[in-house]
Amino acid sequence: MLHCDFHLELYFFLQLAQQVFSVLSHPRIKLKILMVIASQLQLLQSRVTALIFSIPTSVNVKLDELNYLNWNFQMQLLLESNGIMGYIDGLLPCTPQHCSISAESGITSFSPQSDEYIVWKMHDRAIMQLITATLSPIAMSCAIGSTSSKDLWIRLKEQFSIVSRTSIFQMKSNLQTNKKDLDSVSQYLHRIKEARDYLSAAGVYFADEDIVILALNGLPAEYNTFRCVIRGRESVISLKDFCSQLLAEEVIIDTSVNSPFLSAMVASTGDTYTQGSFYPHHG
Repeated sequence: MLHCDFHLELYFFLQLAQQVFSVLSHPRIKLKILMVIASQLQLLQSRVTALIFSIPTSVNVKLDELNYLNWNFQMQLLLESNGIMGYIDGLLPCTPQHCSISAESGITSFSPQSDEYIVWKMHDRAIMQLITATLSPIAMSCAIGSTSSKDLWIRLKEQFSIVSRTSIFQMKSNLQTNKKDLDSVSQYLHRIKEARDYLSAAGVYFADEDIVILALNGLPAEYNTFRCVIRGRESVISLKDFCSQLLAEEVIIDTSVNSPFLSAMVASTGDTYTQGSFYPHHG
């Protein structure tokens, strides 16, 4: 009896296996399976997946109220260089979620979600994950509720680019009114460089000559001789030479303060000093 039951179960199993094999052998079914496999491979091989793990070395800032321009510049370079900016700027739009099917009776129905839509959606979600990995807590609060990477990008731009425009105005003002005060020359020049770099990233540029003028204007009275020498040159000094000579001038002034005899000597030979033994004119 048990032997008979075993053969009966085996018979039904073979019948079921034959039916499944016949279904899988159908051209449309085989095509569907191949499409799903190809879609999965496409996602696994996607650059987006690999980029998520490289974010710490590709974007070195977390977006907040003060660094939108820096963050935006780095993110655009990352997205464009990997060919996925189209998801954000709309050049790679979302494919239709369903395909309409018209029957002979004239009734139109819709198919389940297409493979192309599923893959596009998974890629877009991966890009959203990529972007959110570069956000500070305050920026993350603006990201919540975004429906796509494009929507997320627009939200962040609307929220933080306004703050950046205010920062640009403030940075320009700071650069034009910058004073050395009690800082060292290195610290003073570093502040100027930071402001200039920030403004350059925002598309606001200052020529080297303008930076030299701004730096001269912020020097205290003990640098008056140096200021006159630079302004009296027949040719424009390069920013590199200006920085080097300003650093050297700081050493001379500090030495003069600590040595009254040297200070008196420098004062008595001011004309010779001014004529350029240290700052020669370049015709």
